Amino acid sequence: MKIRNICLLSISVVFLLFSGCGTSVSTSQNESKINDSVQQVPKDSATLAMEKLNDIAKFISGIPLYKNSELYDLSQTPEWIDYSEESQTAWNRFDSVALKYKAFSKSEITAPYDTLKTIFYPFSGPDFLFANILFPNAEKMILIGLENPGSVPQIDSTLKDSLDKVLALYNKSIEDVIQLSFFRTIDMKTELANSAINGITPIIMLFLARSGKQVVEVNPMYINYDGILTKIDKNHSQSSAVEILYRDKIGSKIKSIYYLSTNLADPSLSQNKPFLKFLDKIDNNVLTFVKSATYLMHKSYFSIIRNTCLNKSLLILQDDSGIGFKFFNKDKWDIRLYGTYTKPIKLFEEFFEPDYLDAFKSSNPKPLNFRIGYSPKSNLLMAIKK
Repeated sequence: MKIRNICLLSISVVFLLFSGCGTSVSTSQNESKINDSVQQVPKDSATLAMEKLNDIAKFISGIPLYKNSELYDLSQTPEWIDYSEESQTAWNRFDSVALKYKAFSKSEITAPYDTLKTIFYPFSGPDFLFANILFPNAEKMILIGLENPGSVPQIDSTLKDSLDKVLALYNKSIEDVIQLSFFRTIDMKTELANSAINGITPIIMLFLARSGKQVVEVNPMYINYDGILTKIDKNHSQSSAVEILYRDKIGSKIKSIYYLSTNLADPSLSQNKPFLKFLDKIDNNVLTFVKSATYLMHKSYFSIIRNTCLNKSLLILQDDSGIGFKFFNKDKWDIRLYGTYTKPIKLFEEFFEPDYLDAFKSSNPKPLNFRIGYSPKSNLLMAIKK
């Protein structure tokens, strides 16, 4: 009797085990079917456009693409694979240095200035990279330079025969900024004005991808008569600006970059009424960043942009190539100095500032353990409005 009961119990257990296995397999198959059906849901045009933008950004930055990308086959060519490997090596070196910039930001740009929403960055060129590293909480960046805003690069199979040349141009265009921390203005005139790299937009997209961001939209723009940035339409086809919307990660808050192309010298800027109105509309609590600005705001005929920085900013962070030290009214600004100042490099030796040197000698500047700007022995000035 006991034996019979044991046998019946064993049979029941085996039956339950097989039933359980059957349920597991069935569930797995159902989940697979569900996943397949999800993947087959048609994507709207905005999603497809965003995916294309990010595929292009990844491609030109040397980041591997998913197999379902239209550019995947092009990314499997020997030319692109070599470019990707070289790029990764260069960015690995930069990332190790970037940790020093991030540490400076964390220790020196503290509350309430670390939460300022707008970064104002004249003479920036396409330098989203350093602005993002130093001010990661900013939600809007206003970049200004001479270079054309350009457009999203056209990357497709037609590039296959000239791919090595195209990728070499991208390598060259970012070489200085990731090695020296600045772009060479003369080089940018040719590097950002060719059939492969049309203006600033491709480089900003590359920096966004390498910074782990997701590009959301790229919109050609202009400044209307009232000083308001406006999307290009059929009535105004000439782009003088670009809006690039992005996220830090999928699903996070959308942030914005506005790059504007104009000559900031007084004779030109004073005639540009829409741009003057745009500057006037900038918030009065921005964080201004200036580096490698060829000492232009030391000159008398860059007074409009210099005064804009001084009037609109709660905090200014710059190297010695930014606003001349004499223009900071010590009754209005608290000054903090970092690094080393002796004299500018030979190319800019005429802009040596004895009063700036005296300030370094008479104070106790905090050391800088990284290069920023033209001189290997770098300096930074942080001015906080009283």
